[in-house]
Amino acid sequence: MRIRTLRTAVPALAAAALITLAGAPSAQAAPAQAASAPAPAAVPDFAGHTYVLTLDNGAVLRNSYSADGTTLDWTALEGPMAGHGGREALSVRAVGEGLYFVNWVEASGMTVSHVMDLGRGTVSVYWTYATPDGGRTGELHTATLQRVSS
Repeated sequence: MRIRTLRTAVPALAAAALITLAGAPSAQAAPAQAASAPAPAAVPDFAGHTYVLTLDNGAVLRNSYSADGTTLDWTALEGPMAGHGGREALSVRAVGEGLYFVNWVEASGMTVSHVMDLGRGTVSVYWTYATPDGGRTGELHTATLQRVSS
């Protein structure tokens, strides 16, 4: 088999035709589809509910999610941040049945990522924050998740 080098840009369908003519295994070309707007995100199952998260490091947080699941109001009930709280804009993606990847960046620069498993009542947590020497560090934690209001 002889290999040829294409020296100019060729549209994808023309390239597929050239490969087929050269004796390479054929593949069905998918018909071109019109561009469409992405489908609106579904409202996550945790939206409109309040949960208590108990972390493996002793921290206890109360997380209340907006009805559309785009905002979080949190309060630290126990642990080193007890009494502190905030309102955060969320990025959310469903990654399975009752399983959500949730992320936000706090005004302090702390980033928080959760994988919430509503079926098991667990959360995998990863957060990063600035260190006194000007660097950043991250911590991985687990938490239990208990819904306390609807």
